Amino acid sequence: MGPACIRERLDRALCSPGWVERFPETIVKHFTDQGSDHRALLLADKPYTRNNRPLFRFDARWADNPEVKAMVTYVWSENVPGTPMYQLWERLKKLRHLLYDWSRAGTTNSLRNIRTLQAEIERIKAVCPINWEEVGTLETELSRQWEAEELYWQQKSRVRWLKRGDKNSSYFHTVTRTRRKKNFVHGLKTETGELVTEEAGKAEVACNFYQHLFTSESQVPNMADRVEALPIPRVVTPEMNASLTGPVSPEEVRRTVFAMGSKQAPGSDGFTGKFFKAFWIIVGDSVIDAVVSFFATSKMLRSFNHTWLTLILK
Repeated sequence: MGPACIRERLDRALCSPGWVERFPETIVKHFTDQGSDHRALLLADKPYTRNNRPLFRFDARWADNPEVKAMVTYVWSENVPGTPMYQLWERLKKLRHLLYDWSRAGTTNSLRNIRTLQAEIERIKAVCPINWEEVGTLETELSRQWEAEELYWQQKSRVRWLKRGDKNSSYFHTVTRTRRKKNFVHGLKTETGELVTEEAGKAEVACNFYQHLFTSESQVPNMADRVEALPIPRVVTPEMNASLTGPVSPEEVRRTVFAMGSKQAPGSDGFTGKFFKAFWIIVGDSVIDAVVSFFATSKMLRSFNHTWLTLILK
């Protein structure tokens, strides 16, 4: 085994989507493996608490909403002083606040709209004679709301291999709940082995770990000299180097943006590739100016360099 051994989890608990629906807060506890290479399992009920404010996420359903387009146009029409990157960040920040407040009104809550439309259709059908023209209009809107609901859960689930269609909403819903439970960190151990489960304590343990990981104490000595001494052949030609170090063109920026996954996990600002593609006519010049400015000055706004901490289980 040695000091660098990797352990594999052998014992797991399996459950059906129905179980997750009925017992959403269930967790699995692993006891010690003394006398065996297996661990006893205990299913326990533990409340899932989120103390922080819900994070902003650009909803894919907003891309075709005229109210959202009006807000984007309004924000981008305002004059913002500063560097191109600062201007882009300030506009995204203001738009984020506007969209967050607007979304809380519930106008894009497709599930709520579905229930309202269903009730209205039943009310009309209960009266004779039935106004079939109005029923048809409402059913068309109902179909649109069902598509929006499925799009919402597909974005939440981050499943890209399954196309939207009949009865896929429940699958996306199940995947989303399962992913949330799997990604939630219930506790972290300190260097002394103490288990910390409070939110503030877990954040401190994670920060301390990565601060130590990237300090000089944990680095391999003389790394630059060791890499330089490796027999690595030179494969980058002067022409390739000139192309790599040359100025970035607006078309390169546009192609890169449109090559992004539309529904991939967003950054700390909450905006996905879907947003930039949907409103490129409005925001494109700002994005291009910010990227070109970065490659010309090698300076990046600190806010753009923020990211999420991801803990990957072995």
